[in-house]
Order: sequence, then C-alpha cells, then structure tokens
Amino acid sequence: MQKTLWLGLPAIVLSASIACSKGTTAPSDLTATTSTRGTFNIAVRPSPITATRCNPQCSGESGPGSYAFSADMTIDVQDSAGVGATVTSVTLIATADATTFSPLVFSSDEIRRQSSTNHVEGRSTLSIPLTIVYNTPTGKANLGISVSVQMTDDRGNQVTATGQASVL
Repeated sequence: MQKTLWLGLPAIVLSASIACSKGTTAPSDLTATTSTRGTFNIAVRPSPITATRCNPQCSGESGPGSYAFSADMTIDVQDSAGVGATVTSVTLIATADATTFSPLVFSSDEIRRQSSTNHVEGRSTLSIPLTIVYNTPTGKANLGISVSVQMTDDRGNQVTATGQASVL
C-alpha cells in the first residue's frame, strides 16, 4: 500500500519510536488491583528509514510518475502488559525543509490489509509493513516524522502511543 501526504507539494511520512500509556486502579477495599489500561511500545524498522530515489518517478494516489522518493518501513506495535488491543488508526505527520505536511492517516481497514489483522494480542507484536512515496520542497529525501497509533485495548480503553523517526 502506498500513501501520499499533501501540503503544497506532495510528501509522505512515516516512523515511530516509543510511547506508553499505563494506569492502575486502587480500590478502597482489599481486593486485588490490576492494570486498567494496556501498555504499548511503538518501533519503526529500519531506523532510520532509508529512502530510495524513484527512477522513473513512483506512482501514488495522485497518479503515475508523481513522486521522487519511496520508503519501505514496518511499524511494530508491541503489547507489554498482556492486555491486547485493536489498532484503529496510524497517523503520520512529516516535516521537511521547515514545511509541515498534512497528516497522513492509515485506517484500521488499511492496516488489516497490510498485516492480515489490526489486533495485537497480549504480550505480542503486530507488525504493519508500509510503503510511502513522497516529494520534498528542496528535492532532498530527508523527513522528520511524528507517529501516533490510536488503539482500543481489550478492556475498552482508548490508548494512544506516539513516537518520532526519520527518513534519510
């Protein structure tokens, strides 16, 4: 799946790092306490992501031969608390040459098509392979990327894991 990002010039983004969300409940009686939220880590492979110059130019959502660069990566969503979760979306925001591009959102359906599922089991990892194609204002491959993974854990809590990465 190839996605593109737009802001004046088309661009695309991707990457991630680490993020956690955790909470516990302490009831007033003597019952055992348990974690009320899942805890998730996000990583992007490879790190940094290496861009490939397209020759001829790569095709994207806007048509054939529109983009100078392509980048393949895998976003790993790891459950470290044993709760499990359904990934509802992955949002990427790229910055290149002092320009911030509009968010690029991968839906749960797109994630499911790439990974065969959008659910991460407890104490396991969901790997989401993605390919992005993009241009930058100066024609250099470098991008800074902010990633946000939105999930609903298996206890019904909304959880967001965030991180940073780069494309060289």
